[in-house]
Amino acid sequence: MMDKVRQTAVFLQIYIIPDQVEPLKRLLDSAGNPAKKNSFFNLNQLDTVHFSRWVIAPAVGDFKASVIYSGNVDCSVENHLNDLVNGLSESLDQILSHCEGYPPKDNRTVNSRFLFLKSRSFKTPAFYVGVPNRSVKQIHKEQELHLALKQFVLENKVEWKTDKEAYQAICLFVKDDPKWDWARQDYKLPRKNIPKLIGFGLLVLIILPLVILGVILVFLTSELWDKRKTFTINDIPIKRMQELKNKEDIIYQNQLSQVFETKRGIRKLMLRFILWVTNFLARNFAVEGQLMGTPTIHFARWVFIDGGKRFVFFSNFDGSFDGYLGDFVDNNGWGLNAIYGAAKGYPRTWFLFAGGAYKVSRFMGWGRNTQVDTQYWYSAYPWAGLQQINNKSRIRAALFDQGSLNSSEIRDLLRRI
Repeated sequence: MMDKVRQTAVFLQIYIIPDQVEPLKRLLDSAGNPAKKNSFFNLNQLDTVHFSRWVIAPAVGDFKASVIYSGNVDCSVENHLNDLVNGLSESLDQILSHCEGYPPKDNRTVNSRFLFLKSRSFKTPAFYVGVPNRSVKQIHKEQELHLALKQFVLENKVEWKTDKEAYQAICLFVKDDPKWDWARQDYKLPRKNIPKLIGFGLLVLIILPLVILGVILVFLTSELWDKRKTFTINDIPIKRMQELKNKEDIIYQNQLSQVFETKRGIRKLMLRFILWVTNFLARNFAVEGQLMGTPTIHFARWVFIDGGKRFVFFSNFDGSFDGYLGDFVDNNGWGLNAIYGAAKGYPRTWFLFAGGAYKVSRFMGWGRNTQVDTQYWYSAYPWAGLQQINNKSRIRAALFDQGSLNSSEIRDLLRRI
């Protein structure tokens, strides 16, 4: 039986020595993006990393500049940190020697590096995975299977008169080939966890009066007094827009890194509750490739930094930045308001869910204004779209896990190939 994979969110925040911020920016910029070959921080040698990034959270007011490492991996946090200190120690030294508290050169060992990283590791309150329970290895193998099937169909389709003949020929093609033994191992596509969702629904009914009270208190203590003028997309300086766009649309996927200052009081408490709900639904409901109605997100996370006074949002997605935020507004603007209304400078919301993102020009301006450069980012499969990955898993499941298919299922399989 194939081991069940559960992706893990790795997150580190490390403060930078004040006069080392610019040198570190230049270093991380040189590491580049998934289209760049021979990066000094070469994660290709690790086969458990889906996406990764290094981001500098800027110094603003009383907040010190820090460097953040984020990884979406097929192992535990501890195992990934061990992989980093054993396989990329020199690269870590280049980066972290710019940071406060990093072991001096004479004291750098596998253990001292690991303990340093572990002490700067933080839990992720809300984590979404677009293709749950699929390892990097499985994604690559299912891609290989799909290419072989596609080539087989192109070379032989003229010989088949019916869909059933085509299906039988495809089954015979993969039947005895040891190359596909891995695909014969037991694997089931992720499904919604109905028992947990029923329990969650009952819990929501019980605490609904408290939630309503919280919404009213947010309005009375925060929203009612929010008079801050917000940016529109036209207020973002052209030079800044160009700097951000220079790191976008390089491969099929894109990345987004945002840093926000957290509002205090009841609004911050409601944010923690909303993130708990988001995390629960991400693990038990949104398991088929859509988050808030948006079908292009590979991974997303929300994490508190600086003792909870700021929080970040990181995501990896298909398509353009404007299309990505536009999909969110169209499909679930109220969900955006529930989370990001807790960020200072967000367009004014009403009773937690109204306003905000529905003021599209101001929302897009806020989105760009809170975006920070992703100095380095990595993708294990830079040209694979989320729906393509899901499609290939369904092909594998139809051929090896579902038994004989009926005529409708055969047509669906052939369409997917």
